[in-house]
Amino acid sequence: MEALPLLLSLFSLAIVSMDLALAIVWVRRTKPSWAWALLSFIASLLGAVVLFALDQYSFLVFTGTARRVLHYIWESILIADSAFILVLLFFFANWLIARPMSMAEKVVAFALGAIYLVVSILWIIFDSSLFSVLQYISWTLAVIYCMTVMLRERKNVEEKAVRTVCLTLAIVSLTMLPIVITSILFRYMRMISIPIVCSAYTIAFLVFLFVAVARTESDGTGDEKGSLTFETVSERYHITEREFEVIKLIKAGLTNKEIASELSISVNTVNNHIQNIFSKTEVRSRIDLLNLLEEASW
Repeated sequence: MEALPLLLSLFSLAIVSMDLALAIVWVRRTKPSWAWALLSFIASLLGAVVLFALDQYSFLVFTGTARRVLHYIWESILIADSAFILVLLFFFANWLIARPMSMAEKVVAFALGAIYLVVSILWIIFDSSLFSVLQYISWTLAVIYCMTVMLRERKNVEEKAVRTVCLTLAIVSLTMLPIVITSILFRYMRMISIPIVCSAYTIAFLVFLFVAVARTESDGTGDEKGSLTFETVSERYHITEREFEVIKLIKAGLTNKEIASELSISVNTVNNHIQNIFSKTEVRSRIDLLNLLEEASW
């Protein structure tokens, strides 16, 4: 049973590593506006899992003073990384839905990160269950805030991929709630809950990224002349996924009303998308846009 936290952390490490690899591939192809936030979050999570695994390995292999010294080293770095992830979680949630954070929200994010840092240091010094519970409360408050923001703003997000991520993370958070409560009540569960929760979130990311990468393949990432790819228009003109769908329907010859019906949106929304497309590509009409597509060998 003593080796269980280490085994779980190694499993979580493998999943997070695959997450990071797929995220890099997907970001290079689609270049979403929140790419660096995603990569920073996953990389920080990878660091936290590595540190936790090293701590558990040191606990099993070493004894006496060496074990205590190594524990304090790994735990101290892990706490600093976890505090960074907690603050980054606030920014990541808002970057994901393209919602600017207010100064008050930034203050709350850094304040909660500072509280977590102080509580965690006190937990190392005094080894009190009270401080451990406060650690979990800090993280729970951060997650509740992020899920609330993402779910509240989800319908206003144009990109389907982003809406899917928001919903998936909310579902995972709800399923992890019993584990968090159990971890607060039972000391041993605190050791295995960290890799379990990390694995749950990273598996959700892994599935999303796998589907996203596969979709970029099926959507046409080749170099065939005449093909219209999201990667190309996104890279050159910062076109969103929804605007790309509108461009394809314009190329197919649909009217604004037909595009609205096809995408299940209002005609006014279609008009707004088209105006944004014209502005980004610096054209004035559909004919100019189609000529631009042709000249670019899309």
